[in-house]
Amino acid sequence: MGQEQASKVSEIEETRRRLDAEIEELETYLTPATEQMKRTAAIAGAVMAVVSIVAIVVRRRSKTESIRRLRDIDRRLERMEDRLAA
Repeated sequence: MGQEQASKVSEIEETRRRLDAEIEELETYLTPATEQMKRTAAIAGAVMAVVSIVAIVVRRRSKTESIRRLRDIDRRLERMEDRLAA
């Protein structure tokens, strides 16, 4: 029974060493990949922010422009009414 336990312990230790080595190897690959993913996410976030700001500006600009056009039409109608009334 003692040999069986010793062999299990040594098997567990060997498995642990192998897994540690594999994890260290994966970490060497994951570090650059993680940094690249962070950069990509930052760029995507910045692009989304710029697009949102541009959309807001375009909406406000078109809204004020349409209001300006409506006011201009209203002024023209007032002038025409004044001419017809006179």
